[in-house]
Amino acid sequence: MKMFERDNLIIELSQIFSKIPLNTWNEIVKNEPEWYNMEEFLFSYGFGPFSVLMITVGLNDYQLKGKAELAYWPKIKEILKNKPIPSFRNDLYNFLVEFYENERLHNKKIERLKKFLNSELSLKLWNSNPKQISEEFLSIWEELAIVMEQNKKDKTIVFAMKCLGISLLMVKEYGFDFSPIPIPVDFRIRKFTQQLGLENLSDDDIRNLWKEILKKIKEIKAEVNMIHLDSLIWQIGALNRIEFENYFKNLCLEEVGNELINLLKL
Repeated sequence: MKMFERDNLIIELSQIFSKIPLNTWNEIVKNEPEWYNMEEFLFSYGFGPFSVLMITVGLNDYQLKGKAELAYWPKIKEILKNKPIPSFRNDLYNFLVEFYENERLHNKKIERLKKFLNSELSLKLWNSNPKQISEEFLSIWEELAIVMEQNKKDKTIVFAMKCLGISLLMVKEYGFDFSPIPIPVDFRIRKFTQQLGLENLSDDDIRNLWKEILKKIKEIKAEVNMIHLDSLIWQIGALNRIEFENYFKNLCLEEVGNELINLLKL
């Protein structure tokens, strides 16, 4: 795709997405499996331990045995529902290890479980409050990448930060800065991007594209962040035309759905 065509696509997409009201963006985030499956534990665990849980589970949301909304988050929910409230970080390890022992790449995922839960970062988060986390959000991103010995733009790192951001949104803490954190590039994000006529893009190309689209959206709706945008694209990224139409009909956004269908040529 030529540069001017790419630029026009960015403008067109941002204009379409800017028609979505902020309260609908927030409802879209609430429809993420990491929100609706985990929310009940926030009130029993308290914010600090809950934030550690969200990052822990977010770090291992990859190479699953099925769709995340079926094979991952609901199963973790069922395990935790039958466990007591954790008093220590090691309790979370003991609760979750039985699930990861039966997952793909189980040795690696168990090692990641240990690495994060034994870190000074997880201890700090365990004893934190929402205001502290909001103020230190970007430094937590840096520290998490160091703890996990990964690039801070890696999908599992940025997705774990999205999970932390969702935990803040659950308690109506909106002051954190998510703007430098890129979209987590997974199969659905990549597929939706390809449907736009943008093929053979690297992960960095895809991150930069959605960063530019978000920047344009924020010129009209400043409150929208990458958590909102990623949630929407992830939810619609693998839908067929009928599913696509129904999705936007349920949001009372048929016009937005139709414009996207025309753009995607579904």
